[in-house]
Order: sequence, then structure tokens, then C-alpha cells
Amino acid sequence: MNVGIIGAGPRGVILTSQLLNQFKYNADQPENLTITLFDPYGIGGRIWRKDQWDGLIMNTPADQITLFTDASVNMTSKVYDGPSLFEWAASAEAQDYLTANDYPSEIKAAAGNLGGRDYAPRVLYGAYIRWFYSELMNQCPIESTVTVEKAEIVDLQYNANQRITLKTDDHQYAFDKVVMSLGQQDNYLNDEEQQLATYAQRNKLTYISPTHPGDANLNDIPAGEPVIIRGLGLSFYDYVSELTLGRGGTYMKNDDGSLSYQPTGREPRIVAGSQRGIPYYPKAISEKGYGEQAQPVFLTAANMDQVSVDGKLPFAEFMRLLKLDLDLVYYSLLIRDKFPYKSATDFKDRFINSDNRPAVLAAFGFQEEDIFDWDYIVNPFKDVQVIGTEDYQSVLINWLSRVIPDAEAGSKTGPTSSALELLRDFRPVFRKIIAEDRFSNEDYVNKFLGEFTSIISFLSVGAPVLRSEQLSALIRSGLVTILAPEMELKTQNGWYVTASPKRNTDVYKSAAVLEARVPKPDLTITANPLLENLVDNQLARTKTLKVNDQDVGLAAVDVQPDSDQLINKGGAKQPNVYIWGVPLEGLRFATNASPRPGVNDINLQTADKIAASVLGLKTADKVDMN
Repeated sequence: MNVGIIGAGPRGVILTSQLLNQFKYNADQPENLTITLFDPYGIGGRIWRKDQWDGLIMNTPADQITLFTDASVNMTSKVYDGPSLFEWAASAEAQDYLTANDYPSEIKAAAGNLGGRDYAPRVLYGAYIRWFYSELMNQCPIESTVTVEKAEIVDLQYNANQRITLKTDDHQYAFDKVVMSLGQQDNYLNDEEQQLATYAQRNKLTYISPTHPGDANLNDIPAGEPVIIRGLGLSFYDYVSELTLGRGGTYMKNDDGSLSYQPTGREPRIVAGSQRGIPYYPKAISEKGYGEQAQPVFLTAANMDQVSVDGKLPFAEFMRLLKLDLDLVYYSLLIRDKFPYKSATDFKDRFINSDNRPAVLAAFGFQEEDIFDWDYIVNPFKDVQVIGTEDYQSVLINWLSRVIPDAEAGSKTGPTSSALELLRDFRPVFRKIIAEDRFSNEDYVNKFLGEFTSIISFLSVGAPVLRSEQLSALIRSGLVTILAPEMELKTQNGWYVTASPKRNTDVYKSAAVLEARVPKPDLTITANPLLENLVDNQLARTKTLKVNDQDVGLAAVDVQPDSDQLINKGGAKQPNVYIWGVPLEGLRFATNASPRPGVNDINLQTADKIAASVLGLKTADKVDMN
């Protein structure tokens, strides 16, 4: 059997692993197995490639990243066990591999010093992926062959006997089965972005459209001049790091534990903002053990069943139950900080079983300033209206000075950070809610996708807390200025101009704009030539839902829910073509998360199920592919 895998990042590689594992332990396979991986960047893919600045780090702790399966994974193949990224990095084998493959001394040092709670350079994760692949090849069954083509697939078609032809710019290949294991893809610019890019060309300015920060050329950003960054999420921190640490700057620890930035004079002056006007919450220092994942007390299947109406879970009830889980964790930990003489266990029992929870809080002595106010968590500056930019920096620094210590306390100790950590731990719960179609289409499209996913990103998908400490230092140094909420960006007299006109009259101009946003997966605007080709040839379509008698697109590629087989424009399942991962975002939830050991990881489950299906073998039951 000839199998083509498009994409050689983590998903493509773990799928290869599961194909070989399934094949190896099913000796009655009628023919040999040939696998061809396609990726213009080779093994590891685009995001984790070797030739990028080593200061770009992951935002998942090193001991929570693996490519190996374990006993927790619901699968049919045998466990292919091995070290997590952290365990591998600490080994002599890692040092030998890095040396043999000409990795720089900085990466070898980073590997040797990497702690389980640390955040590895992306280059090091790429090395781990390539080492994992080399281990696979060392154990490859005799009857199987794996090759890698450093090329981009631009066309997929069926021939007369339903075999599949894949084409690059200068070759074509025939396969029995094809699996698309695609990561983040570029999109065509929207009207505003195109206007800004055209303006840059006409006025000899710099405009960097949404892309991966590791791909952006920042050499044209001059020292000492202002640069506008739009977006305050993960890409913002990457760009700020590249323009400061990447230009030789350093941080020093002050006596009070805060940081001070030592500039080199090569940095630009950064003016940044967003609609929200607040950087993402910092990610807490991890305190989780192997396989540790909090389970809901309130957001349970039984409770959701009880409050459902005509089989659907009202979004307001979903939020009520979720907030109760967050409250429980927050107050239980706050008791240890404020009232160590009181019993957190007693509080939990009373809070869970009470019909009057405000009375429980009062009985335990919580004051108004102790309340976990969701509205203020989501919008900490909701009461800040008209405010000058200089004063806004003080407001931000004060906010950072509150959230940073909480995050540094740890993901099971800091009350606020530990509560927000549930939003990551509950990903399987959210996925199951989606898979079971618990929401009405209207609530799912308008409330969950339209509002809640953005809030989750803001609260729980931030950069490591170290980046927030660094940002505070940069604001205090004057190198970074954050605009008040509702940032606007315009063009004027040969410049880019930005302001927050609803908050103040301060205006900033620059010859450079960086869009600090990774392109969202969206089949309707994708610039990936293969996905475009599939749409043009009516072999793929966008997943839609009926909302108020209107078909609303989810941006995701439509697939057979229980197998990830591609669905064509007419609604027919493509029996030999599969697609999984990031292009399904919207139909699925948090598809860009790295595989994690010990938690029955969704990526590992899905890879095993697709591999079994490709080989015509029985798949595991109750596999969570969502």
C-alpha cells in the first residue's frame, strides 16, 4: 500500500509512527507499506525548523510535550513509549544528536539546562521531532519504506481507478491513501491588510502581514524609530523579544525581584495595541505532575443534562457551571493565603453542596475585594474610560504587578492562575460538548465561537510568565508603549498612524507596522495551494451550520466526524483522503495543542485511529477525535 502524508510537522510524524506501529504488529497485511512524507521544510515542518532565532520559545512546559504513546492513550496499536521533550533534552543521547547534526552551542546548552517546567526553544522541539523520526527509521519494519520529499503539494486528484495523484510543481505521485496533516497556513490578505500592504509599497514603508514571527524579516525595522505592533497575544511577545533580546538587550534582576531592561541602542521604540488593549494573561509556572489534569465538579455530564432544554445546553447555563468550577478552585486556594487557620476542605464541601454560595463566602470571611469577578477578569479595565497613554502605562504596570506574582506562585497555588488553568484542563470537556452537539447551532456559532474562544485565548493561552515580567520592564524603560483599548490604525501623509481615539487624543506615527497575529485557519481565504485546489475541484467544502435558517460557515474543512475523511462539495465522503488538525478548527477545538503525555491525548488517539483506518484495520472504540 502506498500512503502519502502531506505535512511533516508533529502530526505528520506521529501519524507515520502509528502507521508503522500498526503495520508491524499486524503481520497479515496483504502488501508492503510505502509512506511518503511531503513538506517543503522537511521533518519538523515550518514552525519548528532549525534556521530561526533560538530566543523564540514554546508556550507549553517541556515535561508536557511528547510524540510517544503511553498506556493512557485509547488506541489499538501497542504502546510506543519514550521520553518527553524534557526527558530527552536531559539525556546524553540528546547532546550526541545535537552535536552530530550541527546544532549551535546555545541549543545544546539550552537542552542541558532545560527543566521540566521550562519552555524550550522552538528550535529544540524541532530537534526532538527529527530525533524521534530517526528513531522510527531505525526500527522501521523490513516490509515498509518511508521517504521524505521536501516539496509542497499543490494538487490532488482521483484517477480512473480511484487512486490518488498528488502533484508538486514539477513531479506527480500516485497513492492508495492520502492523509493531510497540515499545520497553520497563510491566508490571503483581507481588504484592510491589502490596503496597508499596498500603501507600504507606494510609500517605501514596512508592512508585515499576519504570519509566524519566526518567518518575518525584521532587519528593516530601524533602531530608535517607532514601530507599530497590532495585537497583544503570543505573536506580540515573539516580536517584542526579537526586537529587544534578539538585538542584544539583556535583563537584570532588581532587589525587589522585578526586572530591569538593559538596552543596546539597537532597539526600535515599540507602540503596540489591540481592541482589548490588554496583553494576554501570563501562563503560570506549571506544578502539574505526569498525567495530571483537573476534572470538573460542576461542569459534568449529569449537571449539563439536568439544565438542558429540549436536549440543548443553554450557553448561559454552560457559563454558570464553568464559573462555579473556577470559583471553587479560586476560593479554595485563597483560603490558604488569607485564612490559613480555616479548612479549605470544609469550604469545598460547603460550597459544592450549598444553595446559597454567597452566604458560604461571607461565612468564611471573604470580602468584596476577594470576589472572583468574571467580568473584571475578562476586562480588568472595564471602568477605565478616558485616560492618557502615559497614565495607561501606570495602570498596565500595576495590573502586571498583580497577575505576575499569582502566576509565579504556580498553576496549583496562585488562586487566579489556578482557576484559569482549568480552561486548559477542561479542553477535553469542551471538545466532548462540541462532539455531542450539546449547544444549539446559534449558541455554538455566536456565543462559543463568536465570543468564548477569544476569551479563552486571552485568559489561558498566554506566554510564559517570564514574558510578562519582561514586558513590565520594557514599559517601565519607555521602549514599549501600550495603547489604551480600541486601537485604530490608519494611513496618513506617507505614514502609518495609530491611536485610541475613544480614550485619548494621543497619536503615534511610524514607517513600519507588524501584524502580531497568526493567520486563522479558514478554508474560504486560505492561500495554501492544495486547499485551494481541493475547493476548486469540488473535493472539499467549508463546514456549515444552520443558524436562523441561514447557512453559516465555520471556516473549518468539512470531514466525516468519526473518521476525519474529507467530504466533497456534494456531501460525499472521500474514502481514501483524510485531513486532521488545524484546518478543522471551528469544527474541532484547540487543534494546535501539542501532544501531552499521560492524559489520553487527542492527537495520539486520532493518529492511531486514522492509521488503523488507512490500513483497513479495526479501530479503537470511543476514540476522542474532537
